[in-house]
Parts: sequence; C-alpha cells; structure tokens
Amino acid sequence: MSLTRNRREILKAVLLERQCSSQEEILQALAELGVQTTQPVLSRDLRSLRAAKRDGMYTLLKSEKVTPLESLSSLLRGTCSAGPNMVIVRCEAGAASAIARALESEGIDGMLGTVAGDDTVFAAVEDVDAGDRVRHRVIALL
Repeated sequence: MSLTRNRREILKAVLLERQCSSQEEILQALAELGVQTTQPVLSRDLRSLRAAKRDGMYTLLKSEKVTPLESLSSLLRGTCSAGPNMVIVRCEAGAASAIARALESEGIDGMLGTVAGDDTVFAAVEDVDAGDRVRHRVIALL
C-alpha cells in the first residue's frame, strides 16, 4: 500500500473513532499513531476522503456515486504533459466533469486535483512522476 493511501486509511479510522474539532487535534491523533504529516497534506487528505467539519466536529461525508474511469474509457481521447506539474486529458465534448471526478476518485499518488472544462481536464500533480502515473492510467484506457 502506498504511503498516501496508508496515511488516509489511518486518518479515516481516526475520524470514525474520535471526535476532533480542529485539524490540530487530528494531527495530534495521527502523531499518536505514528503518522507524521503536515497541515497542508492533512487538508488534501481530508478533501480526498470527503471529510468536513459538521456541528463543530470533523466527520466523513457520505460518499457520492462516481462513475469509474474504466466505464468512461470510450469518452477519453488522449493525454499529454503540460510541464512538471500539469497533465492534460482530452475527452469527448461535455465529458470533462465526469472524467475529472473519476480521475480524482482513482486515488493516484501525487495527483492534487483537477479542473474540468468541456472537453479538457487539467490535472495538477506534485511532480513529473505523479504526472506519468496519471498519463499512464489514461493511456491504459485508450
């Protein structure tokens, strides 16, 4: 299991078992379990897990149905790098939003987020290796 996925699984367990009213409390709970991370990484992990503050406490929100990327493969048209921190994914007109959501739900290490237009998705990545992982995932479905 990747470090990111492992950290997120531990974070998920913390949110299910404890009531935390701040990110500082969450960071402390993670540290008690041997997970050292930073507040910016924690914020990304919380977004990825669909956790939010409700009634003063962080909680996991009910997951939304997201169409798997494999099921959208017929809508994919291509992909390319746009520098060290950006990947472009081309798709059928009107499909970019669904493709972006599916890409984000893949949990690809190093993918930070997406912006969808009509037929183009911009995926922000941490580094070149993360960009390669995103592009290879899309290429495998073309």
